[in-house]
Formats: sequence, structure tokens, C-alpha cells
Amino acid sequence: MESKSLVLSLVLAFLLVGAGFSLVAMDSTSEEQDDSIVSEQDTTVLVNNPPSVLTPAVVSMDWTGENATLSGFVTDEVPQNTSLSVRMLDLNFAELTAYNMTPALDGAWTVETSLHDPGEWIVELIAVDDEQQVSERILIELIIVAPIEPQVTLTFRWDEPVENETNGTLSGLVLHQFPASCTVEYHPLGQSPALLVAGQINESTGAYHIIVNTESHNTEGDIISECGIFNQTDLTVRVALPMPPEPVGDADGDAVLDDADQCPSTPEGEPVYSTGCSDSETDDDEDGIMNDMDACPNTMPNESVDANGCSQSQLDDDNDGVNNAADLCPATPANEAADATGCSPSQRDSDGDTVNDAADQCPNTPAGTAVGTDGCPIPDWSHEDSFLCLDGQGAWAKDLNGDGNSYTANTRGDGQEGGGGGSGPWFQCEVSLSFTSTTMQINSNAIPNHNWLSAFAANADEQSESFTIALEPVNDTNGGHSSANCPASNGAYECAPDRGPVGVAVNGVPIFGPEEGPGGDAVALEFLYFNEDRQPIDLGYCGAHNGPSGVHYHYDAMCQFWDDPNDETIVNYDYTDLDSTQHSPIIGWAFDGYPIYGMYAWDDNGQVVPMKSSYEVERSSEGGDQGYNGIDDWNYVSGLGDLDQCNGRFGPTPEYPDGTYYYVSTPISASTKTVVDTDSQTVPMIGFPYFLLCYHGEADMSNADAGGPGGGGGPGGGGQGAFGAQVLYTNAPDFEDEPSTISDVFWDFSWLWVTLLGAGFMLRVRD
Repeated sequence: MESKSLVLSLVLAFLLVGAGFSLVAMDSTSEEQDDSIVSEQDTTVLVNNPPSVLTPAVVSMDWTGENATLSGFVTDEVPQNTSLSVRMLDLNFAELTAYNMTPALDGAWTVETSLHDPGEWIVELIAVDDEQQVSERILIELIIVAPIEPQVTLTFRWDEPVENETNGTLSGLVLHQFPASCTVEYHPLGQSPALLVAGQINESTGAYHIIVNTESHNTEGDIISECGIFNQTDLTVRVALPMPPEPVGDADGDAVLDDADQCPSTPEGEPVYSTGCSDSETDDDEDGIMNDMDACPNTMPNESVDANGCSQSQLDDDNDGVNNAADLCPATPANEAADATGCSPSQRDSDGDTVNDAADQCPNTPAGTAVGTDGCPIPDWSHEDSFLCLDGQGAWAKDLNGDGNSYTANTRGDGQEGGGGGSGPWFQCEVSLSFTSTTMQINSNAIPNHNWLSAFAANADEQSESFTIALEPVNDTNGGHSSANCPASNGAYECAPDRGPVGVAVNGVPIFGPEEGPGGDAVALEFLYFNEDRQPIDLGYCGAHNGPSGVHYHYDAMCQFWDDPNDETIVNYDYTDLDSTQHSPIIGWAFDGYPIYGMYAWDDNGQVVPMKSSYEVERSSEGGDQGYNGIDDWNYVSGLGDLDQCNGRFGPTPEYPDGTYYYVSTPISASTKTVVDTDSQTVPMIGFPYFLLCYHGEADMSNADAGGPGGGGGPGGGGQGAFGAQVLYTNAPDFEDEPSTISDVFWDFSWLWVTLLGAGFMLRVRD
């Protein structure tokens, strides 16, 4: 009996020792594989693109005498960290002067040049960022246009000397666009140039007077006037200044003998031309108005004139630089610049949509298009128009797990695109909609319209998701909410789920909050802000990966509308590939009914700009954890970026031209702070909370149950918490069947415990 007990004791001891060795081996293997995962995650590198300079190709301005000013924008990850070189070149590309400057926070720059006279120049623009990356060399043309200066004309009269005096006075008006540039002189005929007499001119009105000493100066001579700043013209008028005593044979006393005098009754004291006619007797332009009354002395033949001798081609009633005959807008407001037709922006309607150019935010509207007060087309739009994958026309997409990477390959879905047969990673995006008078019902299979990467939670499959979205959002004005997951809202708005769905993309895929399963920031982890030592987490392409209840987005989601011009795959996608010149489309809907747009939207001046988050992370250099604690590591800075504490703003959009509240997908923050990542690289601030952190409107939180019971969700379902579990992954590449915790080890060795208990029981019975 004792020998049998001894044998059983030895067996029991052997089994216990073996179990201990197994546990040690498993822990060692797990640590090695965890290190492998960290190493694999640490390979992510944030691409820093060269800066770009935006400015018109030609800058043309009328001469004003002021220095020419240039302006534009520099686009870069952090515009204010760039340096802009502006070189002024002549047309032979010889440098005249150079300027260096730093753009403003939004990339705007302005430089006042030293150029102010008419001419043409070349301007070279080059931007360099803080990584010494250089933009393309931009060459633009700067033109300062000289004013059109008409021929100078003048009027005159003669006031002969009073009795016992010898000084008479020539006076009149010098008529020119720039009277301050004019001179007027009297040159006595046949006398030395030293005896010419300079006149005095009023620089504002052109009125002049010349004192002529009739004792020393010939009273026959020339009145000579010269005018012009850039195009100088001159006029010479031969005059005879009548003087007593009257010469023999000069009945009207104008110093022209009667036999040569074409005007024998010249009024006393009026200076005359060599014909013997004064201005009151002469009509040079034959318009019916004598010279002394003719304000427009060069009227073209056969043109009708007014009482001042001016035709419509000579008048400019609104002083816009375009004469009445050519002026299509005869009442241009003061201080508004007119074009060649005489119309200013407030008078022009270039696209004929009944909204003048000054107010028209859409200046190239096609003919016949109905527009709003801003000149933009009134949308013929419905909620349904924002969705993709409708009516069975969704794109076929592939789960790239196992396709050139170490993740477990997905064997679900069709074998190939549209081929059926199973055992493959191909799926078709499907969305269907139905409407009531107040709501929109969205049903989808949660498959994106683009390829994705399930990452650690392998074997993504179709789901049966259902969301109910209000058609007319109602602003939340009640307040009194918990601020645990959105402290910046201070209870004014309801917090969105931190780890579950907060909205739905227009391809039917759920949009999630910022946190991953252990509680860290999933996106900050993807950008290597911190090390996740609690469980392996990895985001797929475009911020989409798989969880127990299907595919969902944590970040970006703008790739739904990405059409890469280089025919690259989703593996190469980056938000910087998107069109930054057009307003982004709606990429999803929040549970309060407000839209979620891509990152490019209209600012308050109607310009398309990248919208930036107003949050910044608590950096490790300042005692913070850089996202390890999720939402708690981020601080809202009012006015820092374009968006409020919920990551939204109010403004017009293509679908809502009169304005709406909307959220924005934000890859970047307006914070100029940088972060040192786990690779010791200095990187810019990312755009937390990426989609939204709280609801500006009254949200239907039953949508957070989508994918749980009744929603047809995958594994891990169960009420509102069902989606919250979607980021808890326990299977990692190459060791998906191995236990990851001590409790898993315990259950994986259940056969051992059963054996030990059985052996103990047998010993007990034998004894």
C-alpha cells in the first residue's frame, strides 16, 4: 500500500513540476512576442511634405504712387515654421532686392515692395520649412500700369496794364489730368530766352497767371504749357496782346490789323490768336461752343455736346475713369474701382446669376442655375445624396489582413471580387435608407467602400447595423450633463461615447470615439505618442480596423472619397492626397443629426481652408502621458483652432448654404506645439478628437446599441457596451491561439488540473 502511495506521489510531483515549466515557457514566449509587436508598431513614420506657395500668376495694378504690395499663402504642416524668400527681379532676371519673412499662423503673408513707378518685373517665391524642405520655385509677373495722360489744353485771357502801369496779366486754365505736373510760360516773339516769363499754376485746379511787363517784353509771343508725369505733352499758342495806343487800321484794338483780322469786333481786352479772333470768337472743334466756354475743346466731329461743349465720349459723370459713352454702369460708387466697361464689383454680375460680383461667393455659376443671396447654387439636395453603396451598387473591398503583412488572413467573404464561393477576404459595401417625416433609418453591412486592414482583430465579417438619424437636428440647450468624457463642455453638452460609436459614415461603417480598449488614445498610439503596455492595438489604413462587432473608424474616414491620381492603393493613402481647393463632402452623420464633413471647409471669408482642432496633448516633457490615459490627456484651448470643444462649428456648406452646425474630421491641430514620439522623433500635434467629443444637438443614443442584440452584431455584442468592447483584442499575429493573461493560462491548462484532482482523489480512496 505504501509503495503504491509513493508511486502516485511521484506522478503528482512530476505533473506539478511540468506545469510550472509550461507556465514559465508561455510567459517568456508572450514577452518576446509583445516585444515583436512594439517593434512592429514603432516602424510608423509621419511624412513631412515640402511646403507650397499659393499666389496669383500675374499681379497687375494701376499706378497710384504707392509701393506695390504682394500677398499669398504658404501651406505646410506648421506654416509659421516656414521661411519665405521673395526676390524682385528685372525682366532679365537680375536681382533688384530681396525680402525674407515668416508666414502667419494660417500661412498668410504680405510684403510691401519698394516698387511704385510703372513697369514690369518678375517675382521669385521660395518657401523652406523647419526640416529644410524646399517648395517649388514660383515665378509671378508684377505689372504697374501707367495712367493714360491726355494732351494738355489751355484757355487764356489778357488783362492789359492799368493806366500808368506797364504790367499786364495773362490768366486762364491749364487742362490736364495731373495739373500738378504742368508748367506754363510766356515766350515773347523774337526776344532772348532770358526774357521768357514763367507762370504760377494752382496744382489742384490748373488755374494760372503770368505777369508780362509790356515795357520790356514783346506783346506778341507764345504761351507754352507742358504737362505729364510719365507721358509728357506740350501745347504752344501764338497770341498778340493788345496794347494802347491802338495801331492804325485796328478797329477792335486787338493788335491785328483790320485787313488780316478775321474777327474785327473782338471784345475789348480779350487776347486773340493770330487770326484776330479771341476764344469767345473761336470754335476750334466746331461743336457750336466757343473756346472760352468749351470745357472739352477736342470734341470729335459730328458728336452732340452739352452746354459745356462736351460729348458723351468726353464725359465721366461718375469719375470712374470710363467716359459716359463706354460706361455700362454710369453710377459707380465712389472709391470703387471700375473695369474697362465702367463697372465696379458691386455693379458687375459676371456670371449673370443676379448677384453682383462683390457679394457672389460662387462667381462662375452656370447659366440658368438658381442661386441664393450669396450667388451659390441652391442645393437640389437630400440626405440620401450624401450616402455611398446604395441600391446594391456598393464597391467591392478587400480585407488586407495576411496580404503582405503578418496579420492573420481573413478567410471570410467571397473568394474573389464578385465571384462568390466563400473562403476569401472580398466583401461588397451595402447601405439602404428609409425615411419618416422626422428621421432617416440607415441599414448597412458595415463593410467600407475601400480596402481595409482588420489588424489584430482578424476575420472581419458583414454585420447588420441599424442607425436612426434626425432629419432636423435640435440644439441641446438643457445642459446638466456628465462631463466625464468631455470635460471641456463643462456639462453643457452630452459627451459622445469614448470607445463606442459616435456616428455613422456615409458608407455605413460606424465612427468610433477616440479611445482604444485599455483606455488610451487609439490614434495617438498609432502616431507613436506613447507605448501601450496593456494589450496590442493597431489601426488599419485610413483609421479603420476590425473589432468583435465589425469594421469601424477611429480617425480620418475621408478616404471614402479618395481617388488617387497615381493609381496607388489604400496602403499609400494619406489625407494630404485630398483636394485642398474644394469644400470637402459630408463623410458621415453624428447621432444628433448634424453632418460630419471632411477637413476642408469655408472659413469666415469664404475661402477653402483646412479646419484644425483646438485641442493639444499633455506632453511627457511637461509631465503628461501623451495619450496613454486617453481623453484625460487632452486639453481644449478656446480660440486655438477653428472648432469648438465638441470639434464642430457653425457656417455655410455646399449642402447648407444658409449655414448649419457641423463636425469635422481633423487630422491636425492648430497647436504649434510638437511632440517627441517613442522613436525620439519630433512630430506635429494631431487633431484630437478626430471626429467629435460631445453632441451639440440632442443625440439619439439608442444608436450606440447598434451591433448589439437586435442589431445583428458580431461577437462581443450586448447592449450599449457592445461597441465599447470592439477595441479589446486578445489575438495577435503569429500567436493568436496562445493565452495572453494568467487567467487564460489557467484555463488553457484545464486538462492538467483535472488530472491532478483525479490523482489526488485516487490516493485518498486508496488510503
